Amino acid sequence: MTLPLVSIVTPSLNSAAWITATIVSVLAQDYGRLEYIVMDGGSTDDTHAILRHFAARDNRLTWFAKPDTGISQAVNRGWARSQGEIIAWIGSDDLYRPGAVGAAVFALQAQPAVTAVYGDCAIINAQGQW
Repeated sequence: MTLPLVSIVTPSLNSAAWITATIVSVLAQDYGRLEYIVMDGGSTDDTHAILRHFAARDNRLTWFAKPDTGISQAVNRGWARSQGEIIAWIGSDDLYRPGAVGAAVFALQAQPAVTAVYGDCAIINAQGQW
């Protein structure tokens, strides 16, 4: 059985201070079929340099820079570009725990009548403490 493609979208605006950790947490997932799209709303900090760096090293990551009206529009634009059978989004200052994507796919496959899943969360402070 072929695993479904999962498309993950991150809305971003001036996220240079924290987006590296988000990108790493997404690309480090052990799930084999992953598409990652970052929709940047027009950052003026170093966000674009960070996105260029990761996109050059991992073809699962693509990014687009275009002003938007906020998170909802950015996520919807990203999903419109996505190819995945399963779609998700993660904030530019959030992290996935290892195995999060695979666990979500497994939960959806185990219960075909379920159309959405979400995980628990932990709060991380500015010093990186849980």
